[in-house]
Amino acid sequence: MAVGMGWGGAEEPRTARKAKAQSDRNKTTSLEIKKKSDAVENESLDEDSSPTPKKLKLKTILNWPAEEQNGILDGINPSKSKTSKKKAHGQAKEQNGIFDEFGPPQPKKVKKEKPNEIFGKAEELQISSKPTKGKKNKLPNGSINETRKTPKNDSYLVNGLSSPASTDDEPEQVLTPEQKEGAFSNFPISEQTIRLLKDRGVTYLFPIQVKTFHHVYEGRDVVAQARTGTGKTFSFAIPLTEKLQRKREEQKRGYPPKVLVLTPTRELANQVAKDFKDITRTLTVACFYGGTPYNGQIDLIRKGIDILVGTPGRIKDHLESGRLDLTKLYHVVLDEVDQMLDMGFAEDVEKIISGAYNRESEDNPQTLLFSATCPQWVYKVAKKYMKAKYEQVDLIGKLTQKAATTVEHLAIQCRENQRAAVIGDVIQVYSGNQGRAIVFCETKKDATEMALNSNIKQEAQALHGDIAQSQREITLKGFRNGVFKVLVATNVAARGLDIPEVDLVIQSSPPKDVESYIHRSGRTGRAGRTGICICFFQPRERCQLRYVEQKSGITFKHVNIPSLVDIIQASSKDAISSLASVPLEALEKFRTYAKTLIEEKGAVEALAAALAHIAGASSFQQRSLISSDKGFVTVALKCSEELKHTSAAQTELRAKLTADLAAQVTRMCLLKGKRGVCFDVPKATVELIQDQWKDTRRWQLSVATELPELEEPYRDAGRGGFSNNFRNRRSEAGGFNRNDRFQNRGQKRSFHRVFD
Repeated sequence: MAVGMGWGGAEEPRTARKAKAQSDRNKTTSLEIKKKSDAVENESLDEDSSPTPKKLKLKTILNWPAEEQNGILDGINPSKSKTSKKKAHGQAKEQNGIFDEFGPPQPKKVKKEKPNEIFGKAEELQISSKPTKGKKNKLPNGSINETRKTPKNDSYLVNGLSSPASTDDEPEQVLTPEQKEGAFSNFPISEQTIRLLKDRGVTYLFPIQVKTFHHVYEGRDVVAQARTGTGKTFSFAIPLTEKLQRKREEQKRGYPPKVLVLTPTRELANQVAKDFKDITRTLTVACFYGGTPYNGQIDLIRKGIDILVGTPGRIKDHLESGRLDLTKLYHVVLDEVDQMLDMGFAEDVEKIISGAYNRESEDNPQTLLFSATCPQWVYKVAKKYMKAKYEQVDLIGKLTQKAATTVEHLAIQCRENQRAAVIGDVIQVYSGNQGRAIVFCETKKDATEMALNSNIKQEAQALHGDIAQSQREITLKGFRNGVFKVLVATNVAARGLDIPEVDLVIQSSPPKDVESYIHRSGRTGRAGRTGICICFFQPRERCQLRYVEQKSGITFKHVNIPSLVDIIQASSKDAISSLASVPLEALEKFRTYAKTLIEEKGAVEALAAALAHIAGASSFQQRSLISSDKGFVTVALKCSEELKHTSAAQTELRAKLTADLAAQVTRMCLLKGKRGVCFDVPKATVELIQDQWKDTRRWQLSVATELPELEEPYRDAGRGGFSNNFRNRRSEAGGFNRNDRFQNRGQKRSFHRVFD
């Protein structure tokens, strides 16, 4: 028994010693792992600009088999791993691959057949993360598209915030066919130009640029047509710039221009010149147009010009004075060629470029014609200066819709004497205080008066030909920079101007030619953005509106003038959004007065009054939804039976209302489906009519918040009582003058005589 006890007593210390030794080894291993993980983490933080914290679960590692622990240690420091030479060589090769990718070391991979628990724990260690190599995909057009995958990372805590981890690789970026076709790698564009294009927000070429690039770059003559807002300027600017930069040589002072770009308006010339300047740092770009001093332009001519952009009038002045030499031109571009020839510039263009062309020579300048609308007469006129074989690029062709597809086209019927006030309401509802709007008028006088219209709550500025050029440039710059939100212009702003983020375009009346409508509406919905174009018309202009629809291939959606509910809703949203811009310092100063106001009126009443004042509720006017006349309210009278005409409704109103009130009813129209009528009454009589009227099963009367759909459009022929409704049926105030369609035909024929 004693021996047994002695044997047991001797064995117990030996077991304790083994346990203590194992504990010491475990502590040493844990310390080594911690130190090495800290070293790897520090190394990863040094090499990676976006550090990712690494967290080791040491207790978990200590419970693993020895070979698993060794695998982790091998991943931490492969150079000290006790592996075979073959294994070490493989690890060294793996390390070299990692260092080639500028990434931290990668842990040893755990085989898939290992238990899920171990595989999950190995991921949780996050000892290192190796960025995967970019995957190169060959696109159908021959270009190489490289897509990088992001490494897998588990979730972790950074400053107490949880960062989600993705268990799968991030999805590859999917490029659209348009982006693949327009990739910069498909074209001979220098890295410097690509960098400058990206600074402008251009990451690939648009379809018109893709279709014309190689033609222009290889020196072929081109006639190109594409919708507004599709990037026609860069279609010739990029290839011409690249061509000149690759062949650039040392030039003597005063060298003549190699590229001439003619535009119909000063504003368009200025913008085209800016587009050239934005994509080159080595070429000299000059812009000449009227209304600016000659001295600065003469200095540029003396220094030498690579690319000259301008309007025909000022270019001709310099040419006739002998200061400008255009005999060494390599490239001639006519931008918005149809308008330039249609504005009477044909003879000026002839004088300007004739010196550079020789009928008997094959070495004439390359000729490029660009426009959104190219009638057949333009092609006939252009043939005089183009080679027998030229490229025609037409992105519209026989497509029905010529206008931009990103624009919604609306039409509002409104009498001329109410138009200015209604336009103010339309801007408030469709654009608001934060959006930008352009209002096009037919005459300079109309543009000036509209800009001063008190019904437009936003600040507005006019832009037309009678305004000095310096002021026009200031106005355009202010509109681009958001200094004011509404620009009222004539056609001077309709062509080519790329003004960013225009939400709304208003045309005060249908233009006389379809091309003008297309270019005006194209000031919004540019570069893929959506926009709204609203065209105002009078009843006598319906035929003209239909003509625009047919020729441009669009369909107008007829909408009502904004109702009082629409205006209040839009104004309230603007007022609420404006509260966010009030600084905290100002709030503190008004807090005492706010408390007093709340005590007097209550919180809701006080805030409602404040919003109403900010929104300008004192200026709200009730308008007829039928005719837009102010001071009138539109009333709907619905019937359970189909009506043949309005006489049954008139009889019912006479039976229930006094003669004086019944006489106030005007502009009665049948509703769609003939199940009722709507009409206007003066605002002051609405309550009296509601008091005297009693609904029945057959007839129900209510105030209309929006105009119901009518059986036929209302045709305005003045105001009056019931009898006026029948006059409306028999009379139509005017119609479409078919001569308007052909008013320019004689002028266009004269172009042929000029060039022949």
